[in-house]
Amino acid sequence: MAKCIRCKLTVDDDSMMCPLCNGVLVREESEYAEAEKNEKGIYISRSSTYPDVAPALRRTQMIIKIAIFAAVIAEVISVVVNYYTYKGVWWSLIVGLVLAYGCFTLVYSFSTNRSLQRIINTQSLLAVIVMIGLDYLTGHTGWAVKFAIPIMIMTIPIGVVVLMVINVENWQSYIMTEIVVTAFAAVLMLLHFLKLINSSILLLIAFLTSAAILAGTIMFGSKLVSDEIKRRFRV
Repeated sequence: MAKCIRCKLTVDDDSMMCPLCNGVLVREESEYAEAEKNEKGIYISRSSTYPDVAPALRRTQMIIKIAIFAAVIAEVISVVVNYYTYKGVWWSLIVGLVLAYGCFTLVYSFSTNRSLQRIINTQSLLAVIVMIGLDYLTGHTGWAVKFAIPIMIMTIPIGVVVLMVINVENWQSYIMTEIVVTAFAAVLMLLHFLKLINSSILLLIAFLTSAAILAGTIMFGSKLVSDEIKRRFRV
């Protein structure tokens, strides 16, 4: 019998990893004496409790390959149509940017085992790049910085709060997403005050919203938040 400290889970078989978070299980030293080792001297598990996920993984990989192939075909068709109907706008570049973002989302989110928090952070950064790119390709009117990005900055912390409520046993693990979003909003505010970007009142609202949610999280869970930050930064 072993325990996962993070998930508060007890595993009855001889597994070495937690089935939920893939963390190393804690077990009594005496149990290792009865455990088997491979040729490299590493403890192995004889557990057959959990189902074989290989078929489902292969199906997912096949779906991703089909989606990427379809995206490439769609972009090629868009470029050809755009070339023969060109009227001053290369709209096929916009289509390609959106398709590339969609393909990256599939590959990054489903091809490997990554935490939900890392997926949110990476996808948010990529979304910012995509929105700025779309803004540039559609005439560089500034709608990305004025409207789209501030709305995203407001939406992410609210979504994180919902995830904290759903995963109340491990809510403190989402604190890094709040910190990253608030820091990003603060950088945009600084650029706005330095007149390096032309934003709107929405950016100030987004910054205050993300900062207020972060402050509330720290206030109501100071000890857990402090421990999580120390763990993240190896303090």
